[in-house]
Amino acid sequence: MPRRKPSRPAPDTVAVLHGTIGPGAPADEQDTLVQLATVTAALERLGWHATPVPVTLDLAALGRRIEALKPAFAFNLVEALGGIGRYIHLAPTVLDQLGLAYTGSDATAILLTTHKVLAKRMLAAAGIPTPAWIDEQGASGAEPAGRFIVKSAWEDASIGLEPGSVVDGMAAARRRIAEMVARHGGSWFAEAYVEGREFNIALLDAPGGPEILPAAEIRFVDFPPGTPRILDYASKWDPQSFAYTHTPRSFELGPPDAGLVDALRGLALRCWRLLGLAGYARVDFRVDRTGRPYVLEVNANPCLSADAGFAAMLDRAGIGFDQAIQRIIAPCVAPAAMRRHAG
Repeated sequence: MPRRKPSRPAPDTVAVLHGTIGPGAPADEQDTLVQLATVTAALERLGWHATPVPVTLDLAALGRRIEALKPAFAFNLVEALGGIGRYIHLAPTVLDQLGLAYTGSDATAILLTTHKVLAKRMLAAAGIPTPAWIDEQGASGAEPAGRFIVKSAWEDASIGLEPGSVVDGMAAARRRIAEMVARHGGSWFAEAYVEGREFNIALLDAPGGPEILPAAEIRFVDFPPGTPRILDYASKWDPQSFAYTHTPRSFELGPPDAGLVDALRGLALRCWRLLGLAGYARVDFRVDRTGRPYVLEVNANPCLSADAGFAAMLDRAGIGFDQAIQRIIAPCVAPAAMRRHAG
Protein backbone atom coordinates (compact mmCIF):
# COMPACT_ATOMS: atom_id res chain seq x y z
CA MET A 1 0.00 0.00 0.00
CA PRO A 2 1.27 3.51 -0.74
CA ARG A 3 2.27 5.56 2.25
CA ARG A 4 -0.09 8.33 3.26
CA LYS A 5 1.39 11.76 2.94
CA PRO A 6 1.70 13.62 6.24
CA SER A 7 -0.94 16.28 6.81
CA ARG A 8 0.12 19.79 5.97
CA PRO A 9 -1.37 23.20 6.64
CA ALA A 10 -4.08 24.20 4.19
CA PRO A 11 -3.13 27.80 3.35
CA ASP A 12 -6.09 28.35 1.03
CA THR A 13 -8.69 26.87 3.37
CA VAL A 14 -11.21 29.00 5.21
CA ALA A 15 -13.13 27.51 8.14
CA VAL A 16 -16.70 28.81 7.87
CA LEU A 17 -18.09 28.56 11.40
CA HIS A 18 -21.84 28.28 11.92
CA GLY A 19 -24.21 27.04 14.58
CA THR A 20 -25.60 23.53 14.20
CA ILE A 21 -29.16 23.27 12.94
CA GLY A 22 -31.26 20.43 14.31
CA PRO A 23 -34.18 18.70 12.60
CA GLY A 24 -37.36 20.76 12.70
CA ALA A 25 -35.49 23.95 13.60
CA PRO A 26 -37.54 27.16 13.23
CA ALA A 27 -37.23 29.40 10.19
CA ASP A 28 -34.80 31.84 11.79
CA GLU A 29 -32.34 29.00 12.50
CA GLN A 30 -32.84 27.40 9.07
CA ASP A 31 -31.75 30.70 7.54
CA THR A 32 -28.26 29.97 8.89
CA LEU A 33 -27.91 27.30 6.20
CA VAL A 34 -28.93 29.79 3.51
CA GLN A 35 -26.37 32.26 4.79
CA LEU A 36 -23.74 29.52 4.95
CA ALA A 37 -24.34 28.54 1.31
CA THR A 38 -24.24 32.18 0.16
CA VAL A 39 -20.97 33.01 1.91
CA THR A 40 -19.32 29.70 1.04
CA ALA A 41 -20.10 30.19 -2.66
CA ALA A 42 -18.64 33.71 -2.57
CA LEU A 43 -15.44 32.51 -0.91
CA GLU A 44 -15.07 29.76 -3.51
CA ARG A 45 -15.47 32.31 -6.31
CA LEU A 46 -12.73 34.36 -4.67
CA GLY A 47 -10.37 31.39 -4.86
CA TRP A 48 -10.66 30.00 -1.32
CA HIS A 49 -11.51 26.47 -0.28
CA ALA A 50 -14.41 27.07 2.11
CA THR A 51 -14.97 24.32 4.65
CA PRO A 52 -18.14 24.51 6.78
CA VAL A 53 -17.46 23.89 10.46
CA PRO A 54 -20.63 23.33 12.53
CA VAL A 55 -20.18 24.55 16.09
CA THR A 56 -21.83 23.04 19.17
CA LEU A 57 -21.43 23.70 22.86
CA ASP A 58 -18.55 21.20 22.82
CA LEU A 59 -15.91 23.90 22.50
CA ALA A 60 -13.04 21.47 22.95
CA ALA A 61 -14.26 19.67 19.82
CA LEU A 62 -14.21 22.99 17.96
CA GLY A 63 -10.60 23.52 19.00
CA ARG A 64 -9.63 20.04 17.80
CA ARG A 65 -11.42 20.55 14.49
CA ILE A 66 -9.65 23.86 13.85
CA GLU A 67 -6.26 22.42 14.78
CA ALA A 68 -6.81 19.48 12.42
CA LEU A 69 -8.08 21.66 9.56
CA LYS A 70 -5.29 24.25 9.88
CA PRO A 71 -7.21 26.95 8.01
CA ALA A 72 -5.72 30.26 6.92
CA PHE A 73 -8.48 32.01 8.90
CA ALA A 74 -12.12 31.58 9.92
CA PHE A 75 -15.27 33.23 8.63
CA ASN A 76 -17.51 33.55 11.66
CA LEU A 77 -21.22 33.04 10.95
CA VAL A 78 -22.15 31.76 14.41
CA GLU A 79 -25.39 33.37 15.63
CA ALA A 80 -26.21 30.93 18.43
CA LEU A 81 -24.92 27.74 20.02
CA GLY A 82 -27.40 25.03 20.87
CA GLY A 83 -30.08 27.43 19.66
CA ILE A 84 -29.20 29.92 22.41
CA GLY A 85 -28.09 33.40 21.36
CA ARG A 86 -26.36 34.31 24.61
CA TYR A 87 -23.56 31.86 23.76
CA ILE A 88 -22.74 33.63 20.49
CA HIS A 89 -19.40 34.99 21.74
CA LEU A 90 -17.99 31.58 22.70
CA ALA A 91 -16.92 30.57 19.19
CA PRO A 92 -14.76 33.66 18.59
CA THR A 93 -13.40 33.27 22.11
CA VAL A 94 -12.09 29.83 21.12
CA LEU A 95 -10.57 31.31 17.96
CA ASP A 96 -8.87 33.98 20.07
CA GLN A 97 -7.41 31.27 22.29
CA LEU A 98 -6.11 29.43 19.22
CA GLY A 99 -4.63 32.61 17.77
CA LEU A 100 -6.59 32.23 14.52
CA ALA A 101 -7.71 35.34 12.66
CA TYR A 102 -11.44 35.57 11.96
CA THR A 103 -13.87 37.89 10.25
CA GLY A 104 -16.01 40.57 11.79
CA SER A 105 -16.13 41.90 15.32
CA ASP A 106 -14.20 40.28 18.12
CA ALA A 107 -15.67 38.24 20.96
CA THR A 108 -15.99 41.23 23.28
CA ALA A 109 -17.89 43.37 20.78
CA ILE A 110 -20.19 40.48 19.92
CA LEU A 111 -20.93 39.89 23.60
CA LEU A 112 -21.62 43.59 24.23
CA THR A 113 -23.99 43.97 21.28
CA THR A 114 -25.80 40.67 21.77
CA HIS A 115 -26.78 41.62 25.33
CA LYS A 116 -29.24 44.34 24.34
CA VAL A 117 -29.53 45.90 27.80
CA LEU A 118 -25.77 46.02 28.27
CA ALA A 119 -25.43 47.70 24.89
CA LYS A 120 -28.16 50.19 25.79
CA ARG A 121 -26.37 51.09 29.00
CA MET A 122 -23.22 51.83 27.03
CA LEU A 123 -25.12 53.87 24.45
CA ALA A 124 -26.92 55.90 27.11
CA ALA A 125 -23.69 56.55 29.00
CA ALA A 126 -22.11 57.85 25.78
CA GLY A 127 -25.03 60.18 25.09
CA ILE A 128 -26.35 58.15 22.16
CA PRO A 129 -30.16 58.23 22.28
CA THR A 130 -31.82 54.89 22.98
CA PRO A 131 -35.34 54.28 24.32
CA ALA A 132 -35.69 54.05 28.11
CA TRP A 133 -36.10 50.56 29.50
CA ILE A 134 -36.84 48.40 32.52
CA ASP A 135 -35.35 45.00 33.31
CA GLU A 136 -34.74 42.83 36.36
CA GLN A 137 -32.46 45.54 37.74
CA GLY A 138 -35.15 48.21 37.51
CA ALA A 139 -35.66 51.21 35.28
CA SER A 140 -33.07 53.24 33.40
CA GLY A 141 -33.09 56.66 35.02
CA ALA A 142 -36.55 58.00 35.74
CA GLU A 143 -39.14 55.25 35.51
CA PRO A 144 -40.64 55.46 32.00
CA ALA A 145 -44.37 55.55 31.42
CA GLY A 146 -46.65 54.93 28.44
CA ARG A 147 -46.36 52.04 26.00
CA PHE A 148 -43.64 49.39 26.11
CA ILE A 149 -42.36 46.68 23.82
CA VAL A 150 -41.11 43.54 25.58
CA LYS A 151 -38.03 41.91 24.03
CA SER A 152 -35.56 39.14 24.68
CA ALA A 153 -32.38 40.51 26.22
CA TRP A 154 -30.22 38.09 24.22
CA GLU A 155 -32.00 36.63 21.21
CA ASP A 156 -31.95 38.18 17.75
CA ALA A 157 -34.15 37.64 14.65
CA SER A 158 -37.24 39.08 16.40
CA ILE A 159 -37.61 35.91 18.45
CA GLY A 160 -40.58 36.27 20.78
CA LEU A 161 -41.85 39.46 19.12
CA GLU A 162 -45.54 39.55 18.21
CA PRO A 163 -48.31 42.17 18.29
CA GLY A 164 -48.94 41.32 21.96
CA SER A 165 -45.38 42.37 22.77
CA VAL A 166 -46.51 46.02 22.81
CA VAL A 167 -48.35 46.79 26.06
CA ASP A 168 -49.65 49.82 27.93
CA GLY A 169 -48.10 50.80 31.24
CA MET A 170 -45.45 49.54 33.62
CA ALA A 171 -47.62 46.91 35.29
CA ALA A 172 -48.55 45.33 31.97
CA ALA A 173 -44.89 45.38 30.91
CA ARG A 174 -43.84 43.50 34.03
CA ARG A 175 -46.61 40.94 33.51
CA ARG A 176 -45.51 40.46 29.90
CA ILE A 177 -41.89 39.96 30.97
CA ALA A 178 -42.96 37.27 33.44
CA GLU A 179 -45.11 35.62 30.77
CA MET A 180 -42.25 35.50 28.25
CA VAL A 181 -39.80 34.13 30.81
CA ALA A 182 -42.32 31.37 31.59
CA ARG A 183 -42.90 30.63 27.88
CA HIS A 184 -39.36 30.86 26.54
CA GLY A 185 -36.96 31.10 29.46
CA GLY A 186 -33.98 33.44 29.36
CA SER A 187 -33.91 37.16 30.14
CA TRP A 188 -36.45 39.73 28.93
CA PHE A 189 -36.81 43.47 29.26
CA ALA A 190 -39.31 46.20 28.39
CA GLU A 191 -38.32 49.14 26.23
CA ALA A 192 -40.29 52.35 25.75
CA TYR A 193 -42.21 51.94 22.51
CA VAL A 194 -41.33 54.62 19.95
CA GLU A 195 -44.23 55.32 17.64
CA GLY A 196 -42.83 56.38 14.29
CA ARG A 197 -40.58 55.29 11.44
CA GLU A 198 -37.98 52.50 11.38
CA PHE A 199 -34.58 52.60 9.65
CA ASN A 200 -31.53 50.38 9.20
CA ILE A 201 -28.01 51.70 8.65
CA ALA A 202 -25.33 49.19 7.65
CA LEU A 203 -21.56 49.66 7.73
CA LEU A 204 -18.83 47.84 5.81
CA ASP A 205 -15.19 48.08 6.79
CA ALA A 206 -12.62 49.60 4.46
CA PRO A 207 -8.92 50.50 4.81
CA GLY A 208 -9.78 54.11 5.62
CA GLY A 209 -12.57 53.27 8.06
CA PRO A 210 -16.11 51.93 7.74
CA GLU A 211 -18.20 52.85 4.73
CA ILE A 212 -21.80 53.69 5.62
CA LEU A 213 -24.21 52.06 3.19
CA PRO A 214 -27.42 53.69 1.93
CA ALA A 215 -30.13 54.09 4.56
CA ALA A 216 -33.09 51.72 4.33
CA GLU A 217 -36.53 52.42 5.75
CA ILE A 218 -38.90 49.65 6.78
CA ARG A 219 -42.38 50.75 5.83
CA PHE A 220 -45.55 49.56 7.53
CA VAL A 221 -48.12 49.52 4.75
CA ASP A 222 -51.88 49.42 5.43
CA PHE A 223 -51.50 48.23 9.02
CA PRO A 224 -54.95 48.22 10.65
CA PRO A 225 -55.55 50.89 13.30
CA GLY A 226 -54.31 49.74 16.68
CA THR A 227 -51.87 47.19 15.25
CA PRO A 228 -48.35 47.93 16.49
CA ARG A 229 -46.00 48.88 13.70
CA ILE A 230 -43.13 46.58 14.59
CA LEU A 231 -40.93 44.06 12.81
CA ASP A 232 -42.13 40.99 14.67
CA TYR A 233 -41.20 37.37 14.08
CA ALA A 234 -43.86 36.84 11.42
CA SER A 235 -42.73 39.88 9.45
CA LYS A 236 -39.30 38.30 9.05
CA TRP A 237 -40.01 34.59 8.81
CA ASP A 238 -43.60 33.86 7.73
CA PRO A 239 -44.09 34.64 4.02
CA GLN A 240 -47.80 33.90 4.32
CA SER A 241 -48.40 36.51 7.01
CA PHE A 242 -49.79 40.04 6.59
CA ALA A 243 -46.79 41.43 8.48
CA TYR A 244 -44.32 39.81 6.05
CA THR A 245 -45.99 41.13 2.90
CA HIS A 246 -46.72 44.62 4.25
CA THR A 247 -43.30 45.62 5.62
CA PRO A 248 -41.23 46.39 2.50
CA ARG A 249 -37.75 47.84 2.63
CA SER A 250 -37.43 51.17 0.82
CA PHE A 251 -34.48 53.31 -0.25
CA GLU A 252 -36.66 56.05 -1.70
CA LEU A 253 -35.80 58.81 0.75
CA GLY A 254 -36.18 62.28 -0.66
CA PRO A 255 -34.60 65.67 0.10
CA PRO A 256 -36.83 66.29 3.16
CA ASP A 257 -35.16 63.30 4.83
CA ALA A 258 -31.59 64.37 4.06
CA GLY A 259 -30.96 65.85 7.51
CA LEU A 260 -32.45 62.82 9.24
CA VAL A 261 -30.34 60.41 7.17
CA ASP A 262 -27.20 62.38 8.04
CA ALA A 263 -28.11 62.13 11.73
CA LEU A 264 -28.67 58.36 11.45
CA ARG A 265 -25.35 57.89 9.67
CA GLY A 266 -23.53 59.87 12.34
CA LEU A 267 -25.11 57.86 15.15
CA ALA A 268 -24.32 54.57 13.42
CA LEU A 269 -20.67 55.56 13.13
CA ARG A 270 -20.60 56.52 16.81
CA CYS A 271 -22.02 53.08 17.69
CA TRP A 272 -19.33 51.41 15.55
CA ARG A 273 -16.56 53.23 17.38
CA LEU A 274 -18.06 52.98 20.87
CA LEU A 275 -18.65 49.22 20.70
CA GLY A 276 -15.43 48.36 18.88
CA LEU A 277 -17.06 46.87 15.79
CA ALA A 278 -15.19 45.55 12.76
CA GLY A 279 -15.89 44.00 9.37
CA TYR A 280 -19.57 44.73 8.99
CA ALA A 281 -22.53 45.70 11.17
CA ARG A 282 -26.06 47.07 11.16
CA VAL A 283 -27.71 49.62 13.46
CA ASP A 284 -31.49 49.69 13.81
CA PHE A 285 -33.35 52.91 14.57
CA ARG A 286 -36.79 54.23 15.37
CA VAL A 287 -37.58 57.87 14.66
CA ASP A 288 -40.40 59.44 16.67
CA ARG A 289 -43.04 61.79 15.33
CA THR A 290 -40.88 64.83 16.12
CA GLY A 291 -38.03 63.45 13.99
CA ARG A 292 -35.81 62.41 16.91
CA PRO A 293 -33.90 59.15 16.25
CA TYR A 294 -33.30 56.39 18.80
CA VAL A 295 -30.94 53.44 18.50
CA LEU A 296 -32.88 50.23 19.07
CA GLU A 297 -30.16 47.63 18.55
CA VAL A 298 -26.65 47.20 17.19
CA ASN A 299 -26.03 43.97 15.29
CA ALA A 300 -22.34 43.09 15.04
CA ASN A 301 -22.93 40.18 12.64
CA PRO A 302 -26.04 40.86 10.54
CA CYS A 303 -27.31 38.17 8.22
CA LEU A 304 -25.38 37.83 4.95
CA SER A 305 -28.03 35.87 3.04
CA ALA A 306 -28.65 37.13 -0.48
CA ASP A 307 -32.19 38.25 0.38
CA ALA A 308 -31.30 39.95 3.67
CA GLY A 309 -31.15 43.67 4.33
CA PHE A 310 -27.36 43.89 4.31
CA ALA A 311 -27.17 42.46 0.77
CA ALA A 312 -29.90 44.87 -0.34
CA MET A 313 -27.93 47.83 1.03
CA LEU A 314 -24.78 46.58 -0.72
CA ASP A 315 -26.70 46.41 -3.99
CA ARG A 316 -28.03 49.93 -3.48
CA ALA A 317 -24.47 51.15 -2.90
CA GLY A 318 -23.24 49.45 -6.08
CA ILE A 319 -21.01 47.05 -4.14
CA GLY A 320 -21.01 43.48 -5.43
CA PHE A 321 -21.53 40.75 -2.86
CA ASP A 322 -18.18 39.10 -3.64
CA GLN A 323 -16.49 42.48 -3.36
CA ALA A 324 -18.03 42.94 0.08
CA ILE A 325 -16.86 39.49 1.20
CA GLN A 326 -13.38 40.37 -0.06
CA ARG A 327 -13.41 43.48 2.11
CA ILE A 328 -14.67 41.54 5.13
CA ILE A 329 -11.90 38.95 4.87
CA ALA A 330 -9.14 41.45 3.98
CA PRO A 331 -7.87 41.91 7.57
CA CYS A 332 -7.56 38.11 7.86
CA VAL A 333 -5.83 37.56 4.54
CA ALA A 334 -2.75 39.61 5.41
CA PRO A 335 -1.79 37.52 8.48
CA ALA A 336 -2.63 34.35 6.55
CA ALA A 337 -0.29 35.39 3.73
CA MET A 338 2.42 36.25 6.25
CA ARG A 339 2.17 32.75 7.77
CA ARG A 340 2.45 31.16 4.32
CA HIS A 341 5.53 33.25 3.57
CA ALA A 342 7.09 32.31 6.90
CA GLY A 343 6.38 28.64 6.25
